[in-house]
Amino acid sequence: MKIMKNIKLSIFIFVIIITSFIGAGSTWAADPSVVKIDGYVTDQASLLRPEEKNELNSLLSDFDQKTSNQFLVVILPSLPPGENLELYSLKLAEASRAGKKGLDNGLLLLILKEDRKIRVEVGTGLEEKITDGRAGRVIREVIAPAFQEGKYFSGIKKALFTLINWVEPSYFPEGSEGARFQEENEPGFLFFFTLFILFIIISTYLSRLDRRRWYKRGFSQRTMRPVIYPSSRTRSNRSSGSSRSFGGGGFSGGGGGFRGGGASGGW
Repeated sequence: MKIMKNIKLSIFIFVIIITSFIGAGSTWAADPSVVKIDGYVTDQASLLRPEEKNELNSLLSDFDQKTSNQFLVVILPSLPPGENLELYSLKLAEASRAGKKGLDNGLLLLILKEDRKIRVEVGTGLEEKITDGRAGRVIREVIAPAFQEGKYFSGIKKALFTLINWVEPSYFPEGSEGARFQEENEPGFLFFFTLFILFIIISTYLSRLDRRRWYKRGFSQRTMRPVIYPSSRTRSNRSSGSSRSFGGGGFSGGGGGFRGGGASGGW
């Protein structure tokens, strides 16, 4: 009798747990803030013309098929009430499961038309190639200037080309519009030579200043002490276009993970 009571109690608890999970799933599905990703490009704000959306969708589909990196563009009128930009972007990225499991090579570009806000959410596996600083530069230097002129398609396309080049520099074929644009924006020999000269001048000045300080303390010269000079590092802003044709295809998340890397901005 006691065993039967325990069995009945266990069944009752099991039913309660299952019911709770089903209820939670229904609530999530009914949540108006959850956007259904219907492709590599989801535009619920009518920001792009159909042919523009198709072109971007084909580009990202081709990029996925050839490199396994999954980039998504989600355009919404505004943030749902009570939502935070960064947390909402992370929620969308995780729900989309963009990127391959184990590689976490997904990316989400979220654009809010009426709020005039932008968020680049970077998958865990791409954070070394698309750092927070680089993500911020794409927003400030590529997307925002184009959007301020009403060139939404151009801004998004150039941003995607820039991000793609950072992840897979060899993706665009040599001689294409994207490759030529990238070469034009690479720092030339004169830039690096000028940087080298500045480095020598600054290093020499700091060295003399330091020796003078030691002389005043009673030392005639420095002895066996390491010198640390400020170094200078440059990073090229790769932005490119492409004249190649791309294949189509529907998006299906591969189980990629995100942890909040990326940047936010506006126009």
